[in-house]
Amino acid sequence: MKFHIQKSVLQDVLQTLISVVPSRATIPVLHNFSFRLEGNVLEVGATDLDQGILQTVEVDGERDGGIIVNARRLLDLVTSLVEPSITTVSFDVQDYVVNVRWSERGYSTLTGFDVSEFPAFPEVSEDSVLHMNASELAFLVEKTAFAVSTDISRIAMSGVYLETENNRVTMVGTDSHRLGLASLDLENASLDQGVIISPKVLRNFLKSVPSDAVVEIRISQTYVLFLYDNVQMYSKLVEGKYVPYKNVIPQNFTHVIQVPTSELINKIRCVISMASLRTRKIRLQIQDSSLELTATDSESGGFSCEELAVAHEGEGSFCIGFNGQFLADILSMCKTEQVKIKMTGSKGASVIEPVGDDLNFSFLLMPLRDFGDE
Repeated sequence: MKFHIQKSVLQDVLQTLISVVPSRATIPVLHNFSFRLEGNVLEVGATDLDQGILQTVEVDGERDGGIIVNARRLLDLVTSLVEPSITTVSFDVQDYVVNVRWSERGYSTLTGFDVSEFPAFPEVSEDSVLHMNASELAFLVEKTAFAVSTDISRIAMSGVYLETENNRVTMVGTDSHRLGLASLDLENASLDQGVIISPKVLRNFLKSVPSDAVVEIRISQTYVLFLYDNVQMYSKLVEGKYVPYKNVIPQNFTHVIQVPTSELINKIRCVISMASLRTRKIRLQIQDSSLELTATDSESGGFSCEELAVAHEGEGSFCIGFNGQFLADILSMCKTEQVKIKMTGSKGASVIEPVGDDLNFSFLLMPLRDFGDE
């Protein structure tokens, strides 16, 4: 195998693929990139068996062939070529020795292995296919992936749930303490059943495609495959049955407040420094059109208080406690001037919604039940 490639192009490809190369693996071949050259088209691949990426690029090819080579060592070599005069890198493979040359006197050699040893990528049928803009996919991921569980004992919650109904695509993420839900209308959107997808593969794919790209998503019983132009990224679906999320979203509320989003975020930042480091709890006290925010830490003796005016629907005063960091994170994703917080009681789930038309996303946050000092 022999070819010449622009250094910047090669570096971009390798940096995209390195995201799926495992730092530790019981199968040594997974520490490698695969290279396959046919004509002037070079295909580069990487996988950890749960997910993988294939990317093709145009090169100046001289001799077809294939090789696998240590991924991190090759990436370290290419990123170290920082001289502005280095614009092209040449690869010449002879008897599993990879000769990499970047100038008349500059070169390195790496030991490679038979490309046939590299795991084959799965075939994913076109039975269930979605087409959407990368910006639409990014919208769904942004509003949901933040809430997925990191608890290894709750596998089904470690991914986002994707389903379709009546040409509407919905994505959900939850760890049982908070939930993000986002939807969009999509022509001919139809999946046989809802699936759970790792947020890592979604984020990796979105990093490798432009925001205005039209992407294809193929889903089988076991895998999801994302395609755009010269990029293919696959991942195993997360196993398990997703929680019946619709059952936990309340429909009736006893208190609703509407408040300027940025002002509430700023007030939370003012008081949260005095909150317990363990729970990050802040207390919201609603009285008529006033919202008082307080934070207390009995261990350090800290206390902080702020107040702002709100529009309040509901009878009498009301008090509820939240993880202040969770609440601020959710508010920062609303990106509207006003936001509504709908509450069912001091122990029930609250719904947080941006105020506006056709925004198609909302959040749920569970309260912290103990109002005592932390």
